[in-house]
Amino acid sequence: MPPEPLLEVRVLGPLVVRLGGTPLSVDRPLERALLVRLALAGGMSVPDNRLAADLWGDVDLARPTERLRVLASRLRSALELPSLLTRSNGGYALAARVTDLTEARAAADQMHAAVRSGDHALVRTSARAALSHWRGPSLADLRTVPYSVAEGEQLDAWRLALQVELLDAELALGHAAEAARELEALAGENPLHERLWCLLALSLYRTGRQADALSRLSKLRTRLAEELGVDPTPDTAAMELRLLRQDPTLLLTPTPPAPRAGRTVGSAPPARAESVVGGAPAPTGVSGLPAPLTSFVGRDLDLASLVRRLEQPGLVTLTGGPGSGKSRLGFEAARAVGRVVRVVELAPLQRESAVLEAIVGDDAGGHDPIGAAAASLDGSVLVLDNAEHVVEPTAEIVAGLLRRAPALTILVTSQRPLQLAAEEVRPMRPLDALDAAKLFTERCATDAHSADPEQIAAICTAVDRYPLGIELAAGLTRTLTVPQLAKRLADRMRLLVAGSRDAQLRHTSLVAALDWSHQLLGDRERAVLRRIAVFAGGFTLEAAEQVADNPRDVAPALTELADRSLLTVEAVNGRRFRLLETVRDYALTKLEDAHETDQARKAQLGWALSFVETAARDDDFASADSITEVFAEWPNLLDILDRAPGTDRAVVGLRLALALHTPWLIRGWYAEAARHFAALADAPNATTAERVAALSNHGFVLTMRGRFDEAAEALTEAEALARTQDDDSLTLTALYYRSIVEIERGHLTDAFTPLLAGQALARTSPQHERRLSACTDALGTLYVYTGQPAKALECYETCIVADREYGDEHGLSRGLSNLAGALVSLNRYDEALKAAAESDYYARRLDDRQILPLNEVIRGVVAVARADLDAAEKYLRSAVEYAVADDSGVTHAYIDLADLLILQGEVAEAAALLDAVFAETTEQSTSWLAARAVATALALAQGNGLQAATLLAETTTIYTQTGFAWSRYAARLNAVREALAD
Repeated sequence: MPPEPLLEVRVLGPLVVRLGGTPLSVDRPLERALLVRLALAGGMSVPDNRLAADLWGDVDLARPTERLRVLASRLRSALELPSLLTRSNGGYALAARVTDLTEARAAADQMHAAVRSGDHALVRTSARAALSHWRGPSLADLRTVPYSVAEGEQLDAWRLALQVELLDAELALGHAAEAARELEALAGENPLHERLWCLLALSLYRTGRQADALSRLSKLRTRLAEELGVDPTPDTAAMELRLLRQDPTLLLTPTPPAPRAGRTVGSAPPARAESVVGGAPAPTGVSGLPAPLTSFVGRDLDLASLVRRLEQPGLVTLTGGPGSGKSRLGFEAARAVGRVVRVVELAPLQRESAVLEAIVGDDAGGHDPIGAAAASLDGSVLVLDNAEHVVEPTAEIVAGLLRRAPALTILVTSQRPLQLAAEEVRPMRPLDALDAAKLFTERCATDAHSADPEQIAAICTAVDRYPLGIELAAGLTRTLTVPQLAKRLADRMRLLVAGSRDAQLRHTSLVAALDWSHQLLGDRERAVLRRIAVFAGGFTLEAAEQVADNPRDVAPALTELADRSLLTVEAVNGRRFRLLETVRDYALTKLEDAHETDQARKAQLGWALSFVETAARDDDFASADSITEVFAEWPNLLDILDRAPGTDRAVVGLRLALALHTPWLIRGWYAEAARHFAALADAPNATTAERVAALSNHGFVLTMRGRFDEAAEALTEAEALARTQDDDSLTLTALYYRSIVEIERGHLTDAFTPLLAGQALARTSPQHERRLSACTDALGTLYVYTGQPAKALECYETCIVADREYGDEHGLSRGLSNLAGALVSLNRYDEALKAAAESDYYARRLDDRQILPLNEVIRGVVAVARADLDAAEKYLRSAVEYAVADDSGVTHAYIDLADLLILQGEVAEAAALLDAVFAETTEQSTSWLAARAVATALALAQGNGLQAATLLAETTTIYTQTGFAWSRYAARLNAVREALAD
């Protein structure tokens, strides 16, 4: 009998399963989680109680053994070879081999042996072999399952340790400059990892940057003190002292080997990005700037001077023509400055009104967006890149920020100054002759390195020694020899006069250079160049292939365009491409000349829709990873959506908006969603189903914006259209959102009808399980508001079990927070705090800024119940700060903070908070109803017993009429009633 095929499992990244070398699909998250948990046990049997805790957490599961039996049965079916999964001694075992982990450990063992023997070359080889097995974050698609969180974090910490050993070896082998870049990025992600920061300081010192090396260790010392309250380890302190003394042993000598940098144990989790690109969250990094893949040549004095200037508050503007290198100089200075840096890329913006949104982000729609942004930015460095086409609105916003944030530094790059009195203008000068020649030599073809220096100087002079012109010319050496290039440049690539203030002519000084570069391209490269110009925020290879006329041309064409310096390649989550703005504008004119603009825009919209739908395909946006993937393309998606209304692409734009509905909801981007649904809901040629979905979604986001009447109108129309379709999912959506608007506007009795109808309809088909969970969750909220917390608890517990099985991180973020609220109503405070803490984990992964403040309220209410009013105030003020920072309007946090302040005797501030609530909420909405109880308590605290009695009578009647009986507000009302009775 032939042996059974080997079951291979790979966990260092998204799960991969192979049986006998053939890929095997295990679709459901909980089945994948069971497979991995058993595979990691190495063939040993894992008891039922341990498996249940690892898969579902410390929840009180009904019949865990039976649940595991069903799950194991499904896994056996997926494995296609039932004998691999066996049961014995009250547990399960799996015959599998975790191949990538096993091979990585073997390579790591070899690396550690090489470390002990001092064989740096073998350390490097072994570390690279171990690291090659990672395909992304460990257990990347299982992080919603309890055991995999700790397991994945341990594996990723091990990966970091291997990276540190690799970079230590690179330093010992004399590769300080190469190691410094990766060390800088890793140190930014791990701000408390002392050995990593010591290696970074050593790499900087060995490349002649002693001041930067000392600055990095000083920053580490400050962070350790502020965040952990500890001093650096002796090894770190010794490194700092050796740097100060310029210890000669820090530099490499042939023998003996260089001493190793200081070590420390453990590391911090990755830091949250501090930057904004085009108004959307940027990819994670030290300052959000893409890692440069080319060296920075020249302008050393300018860079040092600019870094010093950026340490002080005020406004600095780098001005110069296209291609003068102002953006690159600004980015290099931003990387070197020792302060928090935030970057806003203005080039992709199409509307002047979008400048405010891009610079101040989510605060743009508030009553004082400049004030809110100034408060969050004060003390940091704000970089505004490519402002020349939006100078006027940028100048107005910058002036307002500087008035309100005295410690803020703003760096602007623009072809023209902002013309503000406080502005320090720094014009960009041409590179000096030596630096220009060095730049050309570094960028040209290899066989051109030995060219005649006089000819190189002539080429650089022909383009006025500006970096972009030099790089364009150097890129042409793949086609022409340097003598041929020098002869032609004198006639064809001399720059035209720059300085026009007409935004449409802002790139004319490079037209000659770009025209000639374009003429030397082949037809394939020209076609790809003009098509990829439609991307406003950079693009991936796959995106470019979808907009190209011939996808097979894209990869070789991109290589050619990059070699000619017409295209930049960024090391952000793999490889990402971006056209220089000068080149992009030029290519767009060529696209228009070729009469291909509409065709390219249609293809780009098709790419966007496919991209978002593909991101949703695996988990329907249940995980933080899929949400992050979508928003990484937000500048492009926003540009595409803004261009769709009023064109024949509007109906596809509507489909894109529908596909983005869930990501918008998870991030709480209700205003953004409402704007696009308003513009696209009436798109010609939309199907009835699409129109129902659009009206339903629009109604929901309007509800969340407090525009209840408009929401109800949209949902009424959606329900009427849904009845004309034989599609239960459309009816379910309309019923669910109708129940939400009724709940939010305080029509609690009315909300039961659509909600129970939706729940009953959802039970008729397994395909509606997710909507059934949503209806059950909403029913739980309705039970909370109507004073039935025990029933609410049952609803929430049911939803959480389902969300864990589906790996729905958003569902867990919301559901665990709701569960905590129900537990508070039942006075089960310890359980409530535990649920809120787990909710925080998922909310932070999703950047769900609706749920995080709700969990702070839970903690605040518990602290009040336990008479710890100081702690309660801290939590409730934190919740209010979320609302202020996000301009989300008044929330329940305002009401609960007002109630606490009444208990503390701070009636004036309490009154102000309640005034804000009543000013911004609709009468008889749930927030308004809750605030009425606290307003009654306020009147009593102010000594106005008559007003308190009147409010008590009125509020009691309203509560009876609406069915509102939320326990903590009903209890507050009863406390006033008892006080008045005394």
